[in-house]
Amino acid sequence: MEQFKFFKFGTEDQEYYRENLILRNEVLRKTIGKNIFDDDLEIEKNNLFYGITIHKHLIATFSLFDEELLTAHLVAFAVKKDFQKQGLGSRLLKYAIDDLRNRGYKQIKTNARTSAHGFYLKNGFKDLGPRYHNSRLGIDDYSMVYVL
Repeated sequence: MEQFKFFKFGTEDQEYYRENLILRNEVLRKTIGKNIFDDDLEIEKNNLFYGITIHKHLIATFSLFDEELLTAHLVAFAVKKDFQKQGLGSRLLKYAIDDLRNRGYKQIKTNARTSAHGFYLKNGFKDLGPRYHNSRLGIDDYSMVYVL
């Protein structure tokens, strides 16, 4: 039986952070013709990252930053293609929700791609408004919230 490990890490954990960037680039950026390594990654140096590993290899990840007092903003949710549609993303999200709730947070916000909108709805997020165009990435998104 494969053993999944759920954990938190930061950018100072260089091995997992590097794997995180590679996974995000494969799943989120290359699919829209962009490269994450062209971005200024300094903006995420204080983010808190959540991940799942199997055999010490990162297969799912996202990060959070404090948007405002007791509100976390979830960004860059990526699950390796071979592990999608197996409930792992939902399990990782639940792990983070439990952690944030225990730490006193009141809500989580995200900007969900149209392709991920159903995933977030299924996991308890609500739309804050209609779909809009994210001009930085050239894709359509939904602003969403999860109340803890």
